[in-house]
Amino acid sequence: MLDRIEVKMEHALSLDSIPEYNYASFRFFEENEKHMTRIPQKDVLLLVFSGELKFIEDGIPITVSAGEYYIQRRGLFQTATEASNMPRYYFIHFTGEFDCGKQQLPIRGKVDFAEIFPQLKKLDTLRMSGASNLEKAAVFLEILSLLKRQNDRTGKNSVVLKVVSMVSEDMQKPFSLDDIAKKCGYSKNHVINVFKKETGKTPYAYITDVRIAMAKRLLLNSESSLAQIGIECGFGDYINFYKAFVKSVGEAPLAWKNRKLNDY
Repeated sequence: MLDRIEVKMEHALSLDSIPEYNYASFRFFEENEKHMTRIPQKDVLLLVFSGELKFIEDGIPITVSAGEYYIQRRGLFQTATEASNMPRYYFIHFTGEFDCGKQQLPIRGKVDFAEIFPQLKKLDTLRMSGASNLEKAAVFLEILSLLKRQNDRTGKNSVVLKVVSMVSEDMQKPFSLDDIAKKCGYSKNHVINVFKKETGKTPYAYITDVRIAMAKRLLLNSESSLAQIGIECGFGDYINFYKAFVKSVGEAPLAWKNRKLNDY
């Protein structure tokens, strides 16, 4: 959590100058995997949606938990003495300026994934399709703007944040509307109405979208079976995974995977 980290919070990314986009992708740590030892040549924006990413930066232990972002600054020595807790996150390499200008983004903070995840998926789609750096840079700037607005926003809706937190903490766990309502302390109808007003989606639709996005990444980048992917992404079994995937994507998981691999 944020209060565990001894970070000099005066450090912030300047938004008065335009950061230069370089590269982005999803990243999933295996069990017992540690952060690499390096001195990065680019700044790195990390957006963690499950697990915990642990590393030591410039001698300071850092833990970035689910629902948080952190900006690793170039030129600082990074290493790890312990394994991370199987984090799943999105990273963006860029070059920016820090601690100057009036408009700034703190180097770490909370992430409202209900709002920002579509932009991450959009950026990753552009990356895989070979789009121009100009197109990708435009989406990167949208992501920074969203993070800035989220951190400037006061009185964020607690219902949305609690639902996002629940799915970020344990992607494999099935969630019922009763579970969500109990967690939020409101009736089921109130939870649905508030969440839909804030995000344009029901809690179920949001959670399903996040799980489908993860399933797509695993289909293309892991050796897991379809049944294993269904479990890892919280669908419980292959039948539920298959039905949800077909409803969302319009084709079966294996057919989608083969088509995507043939496109590369």
